Amino acid sequence: LRRMTPPSRVVGINDDPFMLKQSCADRNYLCPAPDEKLFIDSVLDVVKRERVNVIIPTDDNIVKAFSDARRRVPIPWLLPRRRTIDLCQDKFALGEFFRRRKIPVPRTYAVRSLRDLEAIFTRFPQGSLLWCRARRGARAVGAAPVMTAEQARAWITLWRDLRGVAVSDFTLSEYLPGRHFIVPSVWSNGTLLRVQATEVLSYFAAGNNPSGIFSLSSLAKTVVADKALRTALDAVRALERRPTGAFSVELKETVDGVPAITEINVGRFPAGITTLLALGKDNMVKLFVAAATGKPAIAAEPLGCAKEYYLVRDIDLEPGIVPAAKLFTLTRPGRLPLRAKPG
Repeated sequence: LRRMTPPSRVVGINDDPFMLKQSCADRNYLCPAPDEKLFIDSVLDVVKRERVNVIIPTDDNIVKAFSDARRRVPIPWLLPRRRTIDLCQDKFALGEFFRRRKIPVPRTYAVRSLRDLEAIFTRFPQGSLLWCRARRGARAVGAAPVMTAEQARAWITLWRDLRGVAVSDFTLSEYLPGRHFIVPSVWSNGTLLRVQATEVLSYFAAGNNPSGIFSLSSLAKTVVADKALRTALDAVRALERRPTGAFSVELKETVDGVPAITEINVGRFPAGITTLLALGKDNMVKLFVAAATGKPAIAAEPLGCAKEYYLVRDIDLEPGIVPAAKLFTLTRPGRLPLRAKPG
């Protein structure tokens, strides 16, 4: 948003006063949580007081709250349909939707009860590594690799007893060992404004959880990945005949290198990689704002930036962008230049 021209005035809202103290917005308001009754009333008050003309949700709970109350907000929305949002917030239902349409997704089964686990494991080759996760929620909630029904039972029981997650909220699917892609895109009334393929290379606290995977990347990069890009765009068009809003498609490659969709976050930009969306000749967030205000712009690179940039993130470190060309020649004290391998 700060890179936009002309400059925009940014207003932030949150239900956590500590987060608001860290906000870099021009003005901030303490509001109820998105699942509280007065949340929308509070937002509407801020919209009127600050003359807000674009709202950008930042997590799934806020997207859901805005989606359900879209008729009450007096400014144009750049949101997918309510049915699309509800579908995408249920990962199992979304996978079944794409399976019926021959769009690649991991083979997945819903866990109805703990008694189902042995039967589900028999549907996969013996010794297979399966992916156990909750069908709703963000940041890899309840996710872990398991090799036996006993491991799955222990993991699901732990989340049931300590976190109150129902057994029926879990799924088991084939484990996808390949590359991890996040492909965000912005649409306006069926027109693709811009899409950018990115690849996640490493994760925050990856060594501190069983999966070695977390939804927030510590290292990611822009990529040209035709298969993942094509699958992501096909998925968005399957969801809506005339897509509108932000769609962020996550994919992992199968053992055969086929990108399969694991989830789609709609109505918001993906946390952690937004810096990569303003690289090259276009700024995806600016295109979103322009479309939301009824002035859709034409992107110079609608299919994304072809140059390779790395995004480096860490705790207590401002995110940094490093062009790939600057990584290829590194130096060590007292030694000859070290040649780094690209990609």
